[in-house]
This record gives sequence, structure tokens and C-alpha cells, in this order.
Amino acid sequence: MLKALIVDDEIASIRSLEILLSQFCKQVEVVGTARSVDEALFQTAKLKPDLIFLDIEMPSGTGFDFLEKSLCCNFEVVFITAHNNYAVQAFKYSAIDYILKPIEIDDLINAVEKVAGIRKTNLNSRNKYNALFDNLKDIIPQKLVVIINGQYEYIDLRDVLFFRLSKKEVDVHSENGSVLTIEDAFSSIEEQLLERGFYRIHQDYMLNTLKVKKILKANNSFVELTNGDQLPLNPIKRDDFISKISEQNQYN
Repeated sequence: MLKALIVDDEIASIRSLEILLSQFCKQVEVVGTARSVDEALFQTAKLKPDLIFLDIEMPSGTGFDFLEKSLCCNFEVVFITAHNNYAVQAFKYSAIDYILKPIEIDDLINAVEKVAGIRKTNLNSRNKYNALFDNLKDIIPQKLVVIINGQYEYIDLRDVLFFRLSKKEVDVHSENGSVLTIEDAFSSIEEQLLERGFYRIHQDYMLNTLKVKKILKANNSFVELTNGDQLPLNPIKRDDFISKISEQNQYN
């Protein structure tokens, strides 16, 4: 069973979520509720929940305030929010689950199942929340949370040159020469990379378009990066890629 704490300043919202959980998420036991940041901190220390359903906006502070003040992070968080705003983008990049109000049953079930899977591992979520705080400072999130060596880590996309893809793994190549192997399925992060100006130039490579120095034609098409690396460019994508780079340079 997952022990859950519901943090929301609206009693009606708390009761509604309790009913949905009792009906559709039998693996969840609601062990307590809280209606303020201070009460949530007290209840967390007392009840030691596995999962916290956390409202963002509360009169006494925000869900983010609670996370920053929480000394223990041995729990997973699912944010509950009525606003599909920039904070939701920060959640996506930081691998933080969220549900929009009014709550859709499928969204709730999926979030709970994801948490149940995480609780079976030794993953520590502190790095996810550290990345979230950084991402919330920017309108455009830049810290992407991934799993490396069995732990949550975050990479700054502004430092990444390219991702090299293979059937078994994904390697992240950065400007400082480091290469990290991530354990996430590439499909789980591809959308965020496309939003941040990355481009799939080849089945094996997705690069940061801000790191492109020039495009080489010669016998085959290649892209040269700012560090001198040359990556193959699928000829079929050449015109679209040039258009993408030209459009980007127009606005930079």
C-alpha cells in the first residue's frame, strides 16, 4: 500500500480526491490531510507518507514552499493544479508528475501507477526537486531530469552538444567533453528536446541547434559543431534542417 497525504486548502477538493482514490486506486491509503504549508510539514514528519498530492496555490504559501522547507524527501509528489501554465513545463522537465483540475480519472490512475513503480526502486527524488526549483526560475526550463547509474540526475541542456542514440542506450555529449549514459527510453524525453531547439539530424543523433557551426556537403552531408565534432546529416532532412537553422538565426 502507498501511504498518501493530501495537501489542499479546499476541503471540497480534498474530499473529491479521497473519493476518487478509494474508488480507482485501491493501492493508496490516505493517512492524512493538510490545508497549509505548516500543517503539511507537520503531517509529513508525523505520518511519513510515500506519496503527497500537493496543491500549488494555498493562502499560507505554495506547494513549492513546502518542498523547499521539507527536510525529508523520502516521498513522491504529484502536484494538483488548476492552471496549465509555465509551471507545468517545469514539471515535465523535472520529471515531476502533475494532474490538472478537474481531475481526470485516467490521469490519476497513471500518476499513482508511476509512483508505485518508483517506490519499488532505490531512486532518490531530491535531485528532481532541485531541478524543479531551478526550472521555475526560468520561463523556459533548461534542467532535464534523467536516470543515470540508477539515480535521478539533471543535465543542463544549454551545455549539451548532442545525444547519440542506439538500440541499447542513449549517450549525452557535453561541451566539457563529458559523456553520460542515461537509462531513460529516448521517447520519454524527445518532446522536451524538440521544444528546446534540438533536432534529429540522423537516426543515431539529435543535436543542439545552438551548437551548430556549419553544414558540410562534400560527398555526404555532415554537420560541424562548435567543438569541431562532425555528425552525419540525413540527406532527406537537409533542407528542413537548413530552414530550421536559418529561422533560428533570424531570431537570435
